[in-house]
Amino acid sequence: MGTLCRRKPGRPVDPPDGGWGWMVALTGFVVCACSYGVMRSLGVFFVTWQDNFSVTAAQTGLIQSIITGVLNLAGPIAGALSNRFGCRVVVMAGGVISSAGFVLSLWASSLSHLYLTVGFLTGFGYSLSLITTMATIGRYFTTHRLRANSFASIGNSIVSFAFPPLFQYLMDEYTWRGALLLIGGIVLQVAGFGALVRPIVLKGDVTPKCDRTGDVIIKQSSTNGEKLLENSSTAESTPHTTHCSPRETIMRKISSVIDVKLLTEPRCIVFGTAVFLFGFGRFVPNIYLVPRARAFGVEEYPSAFLLSILAIGDIIGRASVGLLPEWPRFRRVDQYAMNTFLMGFITLFAPLAKTYATMAVYSGFYGLLMGGCVPLLYSAIAEIGGANRISSALGIIMFLRGIGNLAGPPFAGWLRDITCSFDATLLEGGSCLVLAGLLPFVLHLRVFQPTKPEDKVEEHESDGTRLSLLATEREELSTASTQGHETSVVIKETAF
Repeated sequence: MGTLCRRKPGRPVDPPDGGWGWMVALTGFVVCACSYGVMRSLGVFFVTWQDNFSVTAAQTGLIQSIITGVLNLAGPIAGALSNRFGCRVVVMAGGVISSAGFVLSLWASSLSHLYLTVGFLTGFGYSLSLITTMATIGRYFTTHRLRANSFASIGNSIVSFAFPPLFQYLMDEYTWRGALLLIGGIVLQVAGFGALVRPIVLKGDVTPKCDRTGDVIIKQSSTNGEKLLENSSTAESTPHTTHCSPRETIMRKISSVIDVKLLTEPRCIVFGTAVFLFGFGRFVPNIYLVPRARAFGVEEYPSAFLLSILAIGDIIGRASVGLLPEWPRFRRVDQYAMNTFLMGFITLFAPLAKTYATMAVYSGFYGLLMGGCVPLLYSAIAEIGGANRISSALGIIMFLRGIGNLAGPPFAGWLRDITCSFDATLLEGGSCLVLAGLLPFVLHLRVFQPTKPEDKVEEHESDGTRLSLLATEREELSTASTQGHETSVVIKETAF
């Protein structure tokens, strides 16, 4: 554990945009398959749980809500742990925790037990592994980032077709308790693949500074570990004590594991608001598409097949979005915004679909756009926060999306109850998506443009190689201090 958590930072490099990054993307494929893929397939257990524990459908469905909510709401925690202990450890730990959630369900005696194990424990493990892996993919890639995110996220769509019949077979052969035990073994594969998530030190992680006396200070950001080297110009450094209030102490400790400055940046605030609205309206069509079809007299199985059409469109969207080029004036943030706007635009016209054929056409197009939205979102977050702060940015934005995911469906259900119409829910969801698609375009205004580039190493006449050599030279000087040159070296290292 110590070897995994504590390591000496390597030489800072540019994102390789390939190479070992594709192995990290492969890990992302497995993580998405074992997280979202398993979550989508848990519906085969719902009737069994409902009968076994004699509970209502709403109480049983709460398990799915808890997993989704915890996965998103624990995003900042996942980002902070990744910055503190390193991406590899957090991904592997997430695999073990999520697997333990299924294994501990073997002794479930009530639905509340499943809330704690399959709900909270598994959801928290999913958050650790999924968010950390997707953040690491963003650090390995630049030009091919969208393609890598597309490859990783398509994992959950593919296994969504294979897992439901497999889980049903396992439940028929080994009961639902034995099936959950075996699913825990499947999810445990995340821990093995997590070993492939190799940490990377980017040049943007290193910020050289000089103090007033000319001392050289090299600070490596918490995204990849923090190392501070101070070479005093005098023979002995003068100790001094800084007194901080309890509030400042707490804020410094929080800032050491997650970049809270993102919450004060206008670009992040606007984009975070857009993602919240996206989460608020995203699942409305998924939830109310089938009930609306049944209300129009469509039979049970054809109505359910609308979700299959949506899933097919989702797979095609995730696979094809990786082929999108990037233009200087139409970057990934803009592509994500346009995709979200189109999702909302066609949803506003969904109430006009009153026949099964038109409902099927809407399901296909909505699934196509929804599938492309997920890889674009991860790539857009990397542009907003920067590759060196992607863990913190992804955690914060996923938290906001989680709030929207939890609040959106109940609000849509309240609209359905007071209006006695599913069209009101579609109009509400479409409006949220349209607004979520328009907000990111506001970022083109000059007031939201960064005044100066962050972490610009070239201004200090130091690239990543020179910084690494300088760090090595400082360490050698510290060991040779007995030869007449006293050097004060303070090293505080925290692995990514």
